[in-house]
Amino acid sequence: MRLRIVVADDHPVVRLGASAIIAKSGIGDVVGEANGTDSLLALLAQVACDVLVTDFTMPGGNHPDGLALLSAVRRRHPDLPIVLLSTMSNPSLLRLAMESGAQALVDKAATSLDELPTAILTVRRGQTYVSSGIRQLISALDEVTSRQSPSLSPRETEVLRLLANGMSVSGIAAQLNRSITTISHQKNSAMRKLGITNDADLFSFLQAQQLR
Repeated sequence: MRLRIVVADDHPVVRLGASAIIAKSGIGDVVGEANGTDSLLALLAQVACDVLVTDFTMPGGNHPDGLALLSAVRRRHPDLPIVLLSTMSNPSLLRLAMESGAQALVDKAATSLDELPTAILTVRRGQTYVSSGIRQLISALDEVTSRQSPSLSPRETEVLRLLANGMSVSGIAAQLNRSITTISHQKNSAMRKLGITNDADLFSFLQAQQLR
């Protein structure tokens, strides 16, 4: 039985490349393509599929991307295997992506898309798969045992700790007697170092790291 596969990415060239690789492999058929979170969730509600291949970052929709998107797909389609296309380089965020529902990680920035058919077949069997392009990052996950990234400055760490405790940027500024601009800068600097691009993923990271 040929697999029914949905491909989602906001870059047409990635969708085209992924669909071409799937067609050439003969493992199944691409039964639908989506260019964002809204179209993906709508498509999954209308089209039956066996495996979802989706990008991690697809901003601009009414529905959030990233970890929130993975969680939304998992809630609505709990048995649907997910292959995640990503250029992420942060081990903690990779861990969270798998905890949020991704069963395979494929690096779309390299030649790892050639591994896509293998990843699809692997998750269809109920197993996990990590492409060679990011396997070294995954192996480093077990080394992430501290509660903070060693690249963060003490002030950045303190700002994240207070955010994890539910404080706002303005509240932190008042407590630490700094300007709101300074606290916002430190928060944004920490997010860049962690490879995190939005507040939803930041708070998921803080919760997972228990930075309190």
